[in-house]
Amino acid sequence: MKTAQAGFRFPVVGFTPDLEMWAFQDLDTLTSCGPETLRDNLQIGMELVDADGRRWIVRSVTRTGRAESVLKSALSMLMFAKPQSRIEHELDALEPLSLDEVKARACAMLEAFPEDYGQYDESDNVLAPLLAEVRRARDIASLPELLGLDSFKAY
Repeated sequence: MKTAQAGFRFPVVGFTPDLEMWAFQDLDTLTSCGPETLRDNLQIGMELVDADGRRWIVRSVTRTGRAESVLKSALSMLMFAKPQSRIEHELDALEPLSLDEVKARACAMLEAFPEDYGQYDESDNVLAPLLAEVRRARDIASLPELLGLDSFKAY
């Protein structure tokens, strides 16, 4: 199925095969990306989980055009911003995930990339409180803001 056919309930979180976690606040954010995302196939194999726990895997990504007007694209280039592409995913539905499963994956991401969250060595006490907050989360929708997750627009 195509991205627009999935009927996502936003926000959506994405888990890439390399354990990174991403966030998409709406369909526009989900279907926009920078040039590296396409060039390096960064979204292939990513699992998307919507606010209800429904899950899909990205099988392919196709560029369908510009994500911004020609004028905005030209202004972005003048400001050294990366041009945005509009993309469409080919998705396969998977079994839903529970909130506990999503939180476990979020914790695994934090533990895999502690330096991204200010944990540079064992003496830093940054990660433990954040892990505790993730474990206390009451819904999937709160995780993107709690973790300050990014989308693929900059990449």
